[in-house]
Amino acid sequence: MTNGETLTADSRARLAAAFHTRVRASYGCTECGFLTFSCAHGWYHVTSDWAVVEPVDVDYRPVPPGRQSHTVLISNLANRIQPILRYDLGDSVLLRPDPCPCPCGSPLPALQVQGRAADVLTFPTERGEHADISPMLFGTLLDRVAGIEQFQVVQTAPSTLRVRLQPENNADPDRVWQAVRGEIAHLLTEHKIDHVALERAKEPPQQSPGGKFRRVIPLAQP
Repeated sequence: MTNGETLTADSRARLAAAFHTRVRASYGCTECGFLTFSCAHGWYHVTSDWAVVEPVDVDYRPVPPGRQSHTVLISNLANRIQPILRYDLGDSVLLRPDPCPCPCGSPLPALQVQGRAADVLTFPTERGEHADISPMLFGTLLDRVAGIEQFQVVQTAPSTLRVRLQPENNADPDRVWQAVRGEIAHLLTEHKIDHVALERAKEPPQQSPGGKFRRVIPLAQP
């Protein structure tokens, strides 16, 4: 299973060659884990009997098949305990423009996903190159720091990270910050990323306008 990143065609081919098997992936989220399944032709088919997928533009207007969306709204029709309707997932998708069925034979709607690769942090290095860090690495490190209820890492400049923390009720905020700062600094050093400023934010972690909580927010691109 891929987690947090898009399975590229190159990665799929390398995995297939290494393990001598067919490789399939699924595209989903915490709010709807069974959203799609992939086929041999590189499309993700929506389990449309249980979920609704709506590609929309920046003003939340429907985007036609064949055009990349700004974001996508999902509705989980199978969850009757906690209804999730038209949830803004934040991913850019493209609905298959050809009429069904797909060449694989499935009559279900199909899409391609730009996915959460947009959450990858990119930093300049002293060598004049760029280094990338997956958002999953921050979660792996900071989830083990005692005293954190929530965290959010925001890239406010190419070499600046602003860290928003919500400590647990009985935790010492200063100790939590020192531990978090040390873990992030170590991660950057391991990736040979130098001269990154770490700022301690006064504000707590923030939700997006659509209600989604992103733990890592890369620098906004013009």
